Amino acid sequence: MKLRVDGLEACDRLGEARPGGGGERDLLREINDRAKRLETQLAAIKAETSMARTETIEQFAAVDVEIAAIRREINACRATPAGGDEDYIPTLIADQFASVRAEIAQEFDAMRSELLDLGIKLDRLLKNDYM
Repeated sequence: MKLRVDGLEACDRLGEARPGGGGERDLLREINDRAKRLETQLAAIKAETSMARTETIEQFAAVDVEIAAIRREINACRATPAGGDEDYIPTLIADQFASVRAEIAQEFDAMRSELLDLGIKLDRLLKNDYM
């Protein structure tokens, strides 16, 4: 197609187009018009892409700022208690572990008690069977 367009443009410049061959000039005009529209559309797409890229970069920068602020806050909480021990992260974690340990100890104590009861009942049953 590129060769045909080049040939039509050369004929038009040299005036070699046939008198009755206005169709070629119309075709050439249409091709030129389409090419210009495509160039305009391409420029618009490039501008939109550039704006979208800029917005994306700004959004990533905002996320980076938020992440940095969260890291600073966590590091500050790790370093020193802020006002009281209840906001200090290691203290919070230790309190959580202490409560979990207490619950586990209660469960083990309950299981041990049940096993002792079952052992006593089993001894009674075995004693009755052998006597």
